[in-house]
Amino acid sequence: MKLFNTVTGKKGEEIASEFLKNKGYEIVERNWRNKFGEIDIIAKKDNVLVFVEVKTKIGELYGLPEEMVGRGKLQKVRNMATVYLKGKEISCRIDVIAIVLADNGSVSRINHYENVY
Repeated sequence: MKLFNTVTGKKGEEIASEFLKNKGYEIVERNWRNKFGEIDIIAKKDNVLVFVEVKTKIGELYGLPEEMVGRGKLQKVRNMATVYLKGKEISCRIDVIAIVLADNGSVSRINHYENVY
């Protein structure tokens, strides 16, 4: 099950990266890690650095991907972003991209929530 979730997550990150590029974002980093964990995507648009948490699910039977991003996870992303930004003078925000895949792997729904934390 963990391997399946990892593959689904990586596919979601690929989809989210392309989605952001199509909206004019530059992808700065993917899967950036530090002692607090990992940030899925760090992107930039209009001189704003955006830390993106991506959640992907196949179907909505057991809840929505958005529901999997709680306050604790957002605080963790914020802590990682603080480390990443050390010594940099740039505006930033935290976004969430929620992706629902159909059983065949195609995108059923993608929502981009900006400035969530």
